[in-house]
Amino acid sequence: MKLIPFAILSTLVIGVLLLTASQFSAYALEFAHKTMWGEKGVAQGQFNQVSGIGVDSEDNVYVSDFAGYTTKMIQKFTPNGTFILGFGTFGNGPQYFTNPAGIAINSNNSVYIADFGNPTYAIKEFTSNGTFIRSIGGFGLGPGLFINPGGVGVDKEDNLYATDFGENNNVQKFDPNGFYVMSFGSPGIGNGQFNNPADVAVDSNNNIFVSDSSNNRVQKFDQNGNYLMKFGTFGSGNGQFKAPIDLAIDPANNVYVSDSDNNRIQVFDNNGNYITQFGNTGALHERIEDPVGIALDSQGDVYVADGKDTDIHVFSPIP
Repeated sequence: MKLIPFAILSTLVIGVLLLTASQFSAYALEFAHKTMWGEKGVAQGQFNQVSGIGVDSEDNVYVSDFAGYTTKMIQKFTPNGTFILGFGTFGNGPQYFTNPAGIAINSNNSVYIADFGNPTYAIKEFTSNGTFIRSIGGFGLGPGLFINPGGVGVDKEDNLYATDFGENNNVQKFDPNGFYVMSFGSPGIGNGQFNNPADVAVDSNNNIFVSDSSNNRVQKFDQNGNYLMKFGTFGSGNGQFKAPIDLAIDPANNVYVSDSDNNRIQVFDNNGNYITQFGNTGALHERIEDPVGIALDSQGDVYVADGKDTDIHVFSPIP
């Protein structure tokens, strides 16, 4: 689909408790489907298979193309979907991609991309202009090594966290220079264990949230990787998941989860209490078919990468 601006075609009215730096304030919040952009193809602004999405401090949007091959596999857009630049091509070297997946952006607007299909050079770091900086991690089962790197996140100190969707089934932490710090998690279904951890996000208190995709739950850890709690079970009800993939956290530390097989975004407070869902109602063109990536900008707009329709949906909060 070409860039299609919409009026407020549908709204989802929810009550959200928001925490500011100084006080609690509660007010009604509406999410409106604002716009959508992107279409299938190999030209600028087109995608073969969207995967990850991230937003920098200037509200520019970065989208990874999981199967872009000879096209630019990472594309940068303005908030309204105007193409700015593309970088990264198919290949096996440190600066090349096989299957770019999760995206995270640090305070300096450096862009981290997990390369799901190329664990030898697991995580790539680029400037916001697409200049290659370094690769982080390698292939294997030990510290700092990956089988299938999937999701990435950063904390307020610009430490990097990355999930291993493969045999390691863990989360690894690297310092801002790309040096290994620690890892946590192991294969399994118990507390603190993972079955295909898809993404990781860190709140303002340095609590770490991990989407435990095949266990259909989200787990919360402290900054040292100690297990704190979990939320979600398999199903289609409120607070249930079918293959949760991507995560995002807003300034109030609410947690947004792309519930991929339920075709929706769910929102929870920091303790895992269900707040609302959106993306699965309204006109057909407003609905998300396969939400594989999610990111928030400074205005609270929610950007969702739809893996089935190969486009980007934008939802806006209306106070």
